Amino acid sequence: MTQDLIQGAAEFKRYHYESDSDLMGTLVKMGQDPKYFIISCIDSRCNPGTIFRAQPGIFFAHKAMGAIVRPYHQGTALAAALQFAINYNKIETIIVLGHTNCGAIKALVENLDDPEITSFIHVAKHAHNIAEAACITPDEIICRTEEEVILESTENLKHYPSVAQALAAKKISVKSWQFDIENGNLR
Repeated sequence: MTQDLIQGAAEFKRYHYESDSDLMGTLVKMGQDPKYFIISCIDSRCNPGTIFRAQPGIFFAHKAMGAIVRPYHQGTALAAALQFAINYNKIETIIVLGHTNCGAIKALVENLDDPEITSFIHVAKHAHNIAEAACITPDEIICRTEEEVILESTENLKHYPSVAQALAAKKISVKSWQFDIENGNLR
C-alpha cells in the first residue's frame, strides 16, 4: 500500500543525492536559504511543491485546512515557524495559497457538523458572510468565500508580530494567491 511512497523516496534520493548536482549534499553543507514561506491548504491535490515544481530549499511550507490563517496567538506552530523563517532565514515573500474546489471552504459554507473541524474553520465565518451578502447561487457563494478566506487570512497574517515588524521594515512582502484546480491557473 505504501509502495508508491517508497518508490518516490527512492527516486528522490537518486535525483537529489546520487546525481551529479548532489543538491541535498550542497544544502546540508551550506544550509538552507529559502526565499519564500507558503501557507497552503492540506488538500492533497494542491501541494505547493508539486504546483511550483520547486527544488528542495526554495520555500518553507505550512499547511492548514483551507489555507486559513487564524488571528495571532503566541506559541502556535505558525507563529513560531514565521518567526524562525523571517528572523533567522530572512525569507523575502510570504504567500497565502488557497485554491478552488476547497473542501474546507465547502464545509464552512455548508455548516459541517463536526466540532473538531468547525472549531478551526469557523474563524473564517466573516469571509463567508461577505460572500453570502454579495452572491446569489450556492456555487457563487462558495467561490467567493474561497477568495475572501484568502484575503482574510492574508490580513490576519499581517498582525503576527514577526510579520508586522518585517513589513514595517520593508523586509518582506505578503501575497494572496489562488490556485485554480480545474485548469492549473494561478491567480
